[in-house]
Amino acid sequence: MIYSPRIVVGDTETTGTEPRNGDRVIEVGFVEIVNGFRTGRHFHTYVQPERSVPPDATKVHGITDEMLVGAPVFAAIVSDMMEFIGDSPLIFHNAPFDMSFFDEEFGRLALPKIDRSRVVDSLKEARSILPAGAKAGLDALCTRYGVDRSQRTKHGALLDSELLADVWLRMTGTGGLAHGFGPTTAAPAPEVPVAAAEDRRPARSHPPEASASMMRLEPSRDELDRHSAFVEEQVQKAIWTSLAPPAAPSPRA
Repeated sequence: MIYSPRIVVGDTETTGTEPRNGDRVIEVGFVEIVNGFRTGRHFHTYVQPERSVPPDATKVHGITDEMLVGAPVFAAIVSDMMEFIGDSPLIFHNAPFDMSFFDEEFGRLALPKIDRSRVVDSLKEARSILPAGAKAGLDALCTRYGVDRSQRTKHGALLDSELLADVWLRMTGTGGLAHGFGPTTAAPAPEVPVAAAEDRRPARSHPPEASASMMRLEPSRDELDRHSAFVEEQVQKAIWTSLAPPAAPSPRA
């Protein structure tokens, strides 16, 4: 288990499963968690792999050669990617897979590889928490922890990072919302029209959103009442009651 004020959750999509045999990264997504909440800041880009995407891989993530026309190569995005990651711990689901691809991509550029000591494998963590034999894939974890995965018709680096971030906070009990505090309903996501295939050319990776910020939470009346009831039932003599200032004397008639 890790705790850090800032955590980055990531995922990749690739042309296959064997980076040492020429498979390459074609999509990268990272999302930010600060103090137990997703902040809305993210890093996402498609990547030109300088090779074709096999049909079997497209069946998994839906990414085609046409979608990668005009996408930046890995060398063009690595600096922005690492700036977003910073020195924060990294969480990947089945981390050895993603890290093997990053190792190859960094190696091609003669860059220092990402320090494995800062990488957490959420798949391994899930298997240590769940009952023996329980399914620990991302879909199964979303179902177990009540994370809406209805938009996950195919794998996607940014979407999967967002889902994994929510699963991580609930699975590890490190998220504020996982404890029942804060907003009870999420604001609906804006509708984004589905573009035609020829219009889905990937844009260059963008910097973190400047407008994103930590949400400010105010306790609801129900939460305040539950807190008062808890204190009354569980705390025999609350220390703060002895520190309360004496009541002011009634004014003389």
